[in-house]
Amino acid sequence: MDELVVARAELARLQDCERELLEELGRLRAAVRVQKGKIDDLFKQQRLPAPITRLPLTVLSDIIHRVILDTRPESDAHRCTKRQLASVSRRWRDAILGFPDLWTTIAIDPSWSISLVMAHVERSGGCPLDIIISNWSSLSDSFNDLIGVAVTCGYRWRSLVIQQIGGKPGVQQLVKSIWKMRFPCLERVKILGVQTSDNPPFLTPRYAPSLKNLTLCDQDKIDELQVNPNLKAGHFHWSGRGIGSRPLSSLLSCQQLRKLVLSGSTGLRDQWPEPRSIYLPALASLTLNLADPYPALAAIVAPNLSYLSCSRARSWAPVFKDFPDVFTNVRRLHFSDGKDSNVPIESTEADVRAVCAACPGVHHVELPAGDILAFFNQKTPADRWLSLEHLTLKGLRVGAIPHDLIHWLDERNFRGQSPLRVTLSDFRVPENTPDGPWLTTLCESLRGRCLFELEDFPLKINVKAHTSSQGDVLESRGSYDPLSIFVNEGLE
Repeated sequence: MDELVVARAELARLQDCERELLEELGRLRAAVRVQKGKIDDLFKQQRLPAPITRLPLTVLSDIIHRVILDTRPESDAHRCTKRQLASVSRRWRDAILGFPDLWTTIAIDPSWSISLVMAHVERSGGCPLDIIISNWSSLSDSFNDLIGVAVTCGYRWRSLVIQQIGGKPGVQQLVKSIWKMRFPCLERVKILGVQTSDNPPFLTPRYAPSLKNLTLCDQDKIDELQVNPNLKAGHFHWSGRGIGSRPLSSLLSCQQLRKLVLSGSTGLRDQWPEPRSIYLPALASLTLNLADPYPALAAIVAPNLSYLSCSRARSWAPVFKDFPDVFTNVRRLHFSDGKDSNVPIESTEADVRAVCAACPGVHHVELPAGDILAFFNQKTPADRWLSLEHLTLKGLRVGAIPHDLIHWLDERNFRGQSPLRVTLSDFRVPENTPDGPWLTTLCESLRGRCLFELEDFPLKINVKAHTSSQGDVLESRGSYDPLSIFVNEGLE
């Protein structure tokens, strides 16, 4: 019995110790929780906010502005994107609402409400406005309401874009709603695909005295337009029936014109002005995407022209043979095959001779890859380009090695001329292109011969994998995707 009493006493003592230990453990756990809470509080007090929350409002607004500018279409960017970004936080909302430049683009579009247009007019403050009129097929009360609000601040219009598919009923009435309005600050106008019976008066110097940049595409009677003499840049596209009887005649007064783009049909040569009759002393850039660029080249006199771009539907010799040493100040020359040319046109020695004689002082030449053989061989007239620094070749076929160019580069280096910068871009990828180390071979072929660059090079990825059951090798060939890579090979 004495042993039983002793055992029970020992059990009671152990249970008391257990209870005391559990109570101590509970106190320790509670103390741990309290200490963790203190640490969290101290960390929250000392923790810095996220970097984007530390940006000044002006910087944050500028970032949001760039995001909106990169969103297409623009009407959705200013109608939807701003609302989505403003819902991120109160700070973002304040940055958007308090930044007038985010409210300067107004779309006269069926998806916009009159309240949205009014909000943009109000929140833009006194900033210049950019107006976009698009997606209207006919005149409507909704259009009248929207344009009515926008024209109340017509004195602030900085740019105007009218884009519409021509031929829909009521399109002319849409344009005529602003036909004779005066826009004293209007600097840029772009009218795309709108057919009108006569030229808009609001583009004339009387109604738009500040107009400096004008784009008219598929617009009838461009030749009769009274262009602002202060125009700095113009882009005119003629449809098959819209060339008019006096193309380029409207540019006679544009003595400050610096950039000119002409595209579309050419019409008959006898419709164009007499050779050397359009004098443009300030013209520095001329782009001719015409079926026949000869009439425009013959008519325009541009002593300060430094950039010339032409597309062709035939050989270059008939285009340039009458202009030896005419474009002596051209430093950058860009040639391309016409959009309607399904089969690349290969140049001849006569083409190269005519081009080199007309533009003897070029520094940068851009050519279709099909012209390599004609322009760069052992006896090419291209050697007359003593100031050539940069050569861009577009449309090289994947798998091809430009041996003629390589030999010409060797001859050039042998003569002790400075290293030429060579850029290959816009590669053609034929069907069933075989696999192989073509890129490696191309780089090795040009190594030490030039400063070599690749732009938008198509990469093909082959992936091999083993199945878990049979151990068979499965090969997956990915499609060619244009990825931009850059290779710069210096002379060794």
